[in-house]
Amino acid sequence: MTNAAEVAKRIVQDLKTGAPFNGYGTTPARSVEQAYEIQDFVTSDLIETGELGAVGGWKIAANSAALMERFKLDEPATGRVFSAQCHSDTASLRADDYIEFAFEPEIAALIKTTLDPADAPFTAEVVASAIDGFVAGIELLDMRKTDMPNTHIPDAIAQNISNVGAVCGTGGVAPDQLDASTVHTVVTIDGDVRHDVTGGAPQDPLAAVTWIANHLAARGLKLAAGQVVLCGTHSPILLKEGAGEIVVEMSGLGKVTVTLTA
Repeated sequence: MTNAAEVAKRIVQDLKTGAPFNGYGTTPARSVEQAYEIQDFVTSDLIETGELGAVGGWKIAANSAALMERFKLDEPATGRVFSAQCHSDTASLRADDYIEFAFEPEIAALIKTTLDPADAPFTAEVVASAIDGFVAGIELLDMRKTDMPNTHIPDAIAQNISNVGAVCGTGGVAPDQLDASTVHTVVTIDGDVRHDVTGGAPQDPLAAVTWIANHLAARGLKLAAGQVVLCGTHSPILLKEGAGEIVVEMSGLGKVTVTLTA
């Protein structure tokens, strides 16, 4: 089997050249553990380039029972969000910089206190005290023509599950003030409502952040002060071609906007 470092270099080259997704699958199929090993190498290689900055946060994917069953996962999946691709409140992006731009509306957690692996396992109470607030967010994705329903999910995990950034609001609410079941999420694209849901969170956001803090600790990684956590999508993946404006509003959590220019 080709080693993780070699696969990572192929993936990074694909990302640099704008190549469509190639899972570089293996026989037998790649495991989740092998996928995270590749993702770690991809992260190191991307940080070395200096273009994306350090790790600015984390995304959580497939954290509903239905999606874990669909992808044959025992737990959710996670990927990095790089600091140079993290935006506050608004983002102005060039549509031509993406092969297949997409996004997801998500509640985001803003982390104020580092959760070090040496202190794990973490309780929900400890994690809550490390969160500055929950805010409205948009996960930025480049699907790169990925046939996600038919993709072996560890192959996607190896490539950071399509993440190309995040837009996170400011303010928001404290963990003890958030009832995700009542959050009303409205997504508009170019002024047209494309998604309208109440209680769309796939998992309680505090439970999501608690899970990822312990998951990272088990991998020897820390959830660090200043990072963000995208807590899972409130809608199916939404695609956007060309220029336009995307707005996500979440009741009590604020509004975030993406402007795509030609």
